[in-house]
Amino acid sequence: MIKLTDLILEAKNQPKAVIMAGGAGAGKSYLLNQLDLNSLTQFNPDKYVEDPDNPLSLGVATSQVNRDVSAAADEKTSFVWDTTASGVQFDKNLDKLLKLGYGVYMVTVYTHPIISYISNFSRDRNIPAPAVFSTWRNAYAKIADFNKKLKGNFSIFVNDRGGEFAKEIKAFNLAAQNGSKGIKDYLQNYNEKNNIGGSSFFIPVEMSKEEEDEFLKATNGIDWDKESRSEDKAIKTAFLKSYQKIGTGPGADKLKDTVRKYREKKENDNKTHEEILDTIAEMLFSPVFQELLLHSSVAEIDSNVQNFLA
Repeated sequence: MIKLTDLILEAKNQPKAVIMAGGAGAGKSYLLNQLDLNSLTQFNPDKYVEDPDNPLSLGVATSQVNRDVSAAADEKTSFVWDTTASGVQFDKNLDKLLKLGYGVYMVTVYTHPIISYISNFSRDRNIPAPAVFSTWRNAYAKIADFNKKLKGNFSIFVNDRGGEFAKEIKAFNLAAQNGSKGIKDYLQNYNEKNNIGGSSFFIPVEMSKEEEDEFLKATNGIDWDKESRSEDKAIKTAFLKSYQKIGTGPGADKLKDTVRKYREKKENDNKTHEEILDTIAEMLFSPVFQELLLHSSVAEIDSNVQNFLA
């Protein structure tokens, strides 16, 4: 018996795309592995991030997948796209697919933000905490919009990990009643108890003995937070950029300016992060948002997708 996914490969005049969407750590791969979609070309940033010969950062890998999807659309190739469904480039590619006449079916894998957070830091490859919550907010804030744009070609799979994190969900929701401050305090305590945080994608600056000696001379009298690995990286990167080019540092004033600019950016990033956490708290307690999370089983989603591909 010929599978529907094999037949669709031949239908260049009616190309179709299945989008597996969801926040970081939601379990998109878990669901995808249970759907009969292996015959379709698959686009996933993990392919580039986990490349043993030339691994890319997650941001670069995501950009490359966006280019891959755009190129596949030009070729009228049918495919599966694993994505957070957030960002300007995603919206552009989705609009491009629809404009080119693609049939598009989106499966959004939803999970509670604390499950995304714990899942992220349970992996060897994890992204920073602010990025977890940013992608969570972006992935789920537009559920109603996607459903409308795709004219009902849309399913939601709620992945609660079988209730494994019920205690953490209850604690997170209680903290979220106090908005971003409550969430931040809860996460700080959770991180300390479980010894997690940071990101596996962080790459510290490496210096030779000569470069390190010159760096210490160049930064004598400059105040920067040596305990902050990001601030430390910023000033070291600024020094090396000049030293490796002309054999000397950029000067004390420019290094001080680097620290100042870093702290200004950090302050702005913190404000943005707090706004995101406040939005997440609002979403969790919004009856309208909760009503959107109409759950479908794996079997129902597989049936819907196969009928869509037929």
